[in-house]
Amino acid sequence: MLRRRSFSVFTTLFILYSLLILILCAVLIGIFQNYMNRSTEVLIQSKQVQAQNVLKTLEQQFDAIYQHEINLANSTNVRKLAYQVYEDNYERTQLILTLQRTIEGIQGMSPLIKEIVISFPSEGMAVSSVVGYMKETMDSLPSQGEGGDEFNYFMTFDGEILMNFSYPLTYSENSDYIPDFNIRIILSQELLAETLTVFHDERGSGGSLLFRLDTDVFIGSGPGSPAEGLHTLPTDYRQAAEDYQFSELASLKYPLSIISFINRQLIREIRVKYITLLASVVLILSALYAFSLIYTRRIVVRPLKELMNAFGSIQNGDFTVRIYHAPHDEFDYLYTHFNDSVSYIEKLIEDIREQEKLLQNAELAQLQSQINPHFLYNSFFIINRMAKNEAYDQITKFVTSLAKYYRFINKETHNFIPLCEEVAHMMNYIDIQQMRFEDKISVKAEPLPPEAGQILVPKLILQPIIENAYSYGLGNKLSGGLISIRYRREHSLLNIIIEDNGEDADDELIEQMRKNLAGKPSENENHALININSRLLLAYGDGCGVYVNLSPLGGVQIVLTVREGKEHSS
Repeated sequence: MLRRRSFSVFTTLFILYSLLILILCAVLIGIFQNYMNRSTEVLIQSKQVQAQNVLKTLEQQFDAIYQHEINLANSTNVRKLAYQVYEDNYERTQLILTLQRTIEGIQGMSPLIKEIVISFPSEGMAVSSVVGYMKETMDSLPSQGEGGDEFNYFMTFDGEILMNFSYPLTYSENSDYIPDFNIRIILSQELLAETLTVFHDERGSGGSLLFRLDTDVFIGSGPGSPAEGLHTLPTDYRQAAEDYQFSELASLKYPLSIISFINRQLIREIRVKYITLLASVVLILSALYAFSLIYTRRIVVRPLKELMNAFGSIQNGDFTVRIYHAPHDEFDYLYTHFNDSVSYIEKLIEDIREQEKLLQNAELAQLQSQINPHFLYNSFFIINRMAKNEAYDQITKFVTSLAKYYRFINKETHNFIPLCEEVAHMMNYIDIQQMRFEDKISVKAEPLPPEAGQILVPKLILQPIIENAYSYGLGNKLSGGLISIRYRREHSLLNIIIEDNGEDADDELIEQMRKNLAGKPSENENHALININSRLLLAYGDGCGVYVNLSPLGGVQIVLTVREGKEHSS
């Protein structure tokens, strides 16, 4: 019976998915909150930028109008009419006509000018850019008000906004003060209102021009105000702050402010839009989350349980179990290799029972008969331990390596195989042993040079040497064991150097091993090493074979020398 974990794979995935969806939702909420605030800020900032542009444009227009007033005040024609410097009525009429054309031209230069009127109180007449010559008494002139500077200031008169200029400039405390001439430029309220259209939208947002004169007056539309014309604010506009968000930008040059206001309903609609969008995204994520759990259970959890049950059958000794997976995915690969591995193990068990009947080659039979009987026992012990620990990936890897190992040994083949296949078998054997000794022994193996991969070598010349290193050279190592594998070329010879850092090697041991190789074996002779040496000498002749030395690592160094470019018959 397999030991169950505290948490199943599905429970672990459920917790993982839940954490991921919570983190994702938190991130999305933060992002949407940020975008919602940014959208509101952008809306407000856009109104402020519009207000700055409108105010800058108006100031430029007023600067130009102011300059026209100064130019008119310094005009020769104005001075001659004001001080009656003309010879006769004809010259006076010409001066009036010239002055009329001049102010008509000035009016045409600025769209904000509705009318220009120059009054001459001493003459009892005025010149208008609209009417032309007209009679005018002192009573019809605007009074000299407060505010502005002494050259140019705004005022209201007869429901109009004026830029009024009287000469002389000195303000008189005498109520009988009569100026030499008066220049008043009447501003077009309609065009001033048109400059505010950039603020308007269908939700009631807009803007107003606030002139702070004797009384606060404004042009434009606003909460609780008529849509057009010159009006006084009935109450402070800030009282409407519950329904509107106001922003005021004041001019530093003129008694003028631009008030832009945004309907708070628009801001609320923006928030509702983002909240609705966020809720939709969260709903979609929740649906994907539920689908992911269901789909994960179907494609991961169920196949894993089937694989676990199959391993349980193997653990109980049933090697007839086979599992199948319809989709062509990773589990199909695992199932296929599981079946193959079980087949290999089943076949290997049969081969072990009948190995004497299956061994056909005398030299291979001698080597195979020397295989440590504990190797297979240890292998099954390792598989059993992995199964108990539910290390299924390691079991698959181990069983696959074990199958490859026995398939290589029992494979019907020629006596000679490419060196790359022999090295692959050696590395596969190392993988098997490392699953048992990885905490005690490490292996440092150089890659086989590509040009040496197709050299034909006798079968089973490397793995027995590695096996000796594990069993004898490093058998007493509790930790820090090392096996090194290197390849060195000398002309037509290839040296395969296998050494370890075992602690039992000394000159006496090396000398005895050399005697064994020379044909003088001791009672504890290593038949595998002698067999390999004999096969190499027979295959390649003098200069090749097995050489034994003390390793610089501290253990035994085995050097196998083979000859490149030599053809071998099977």
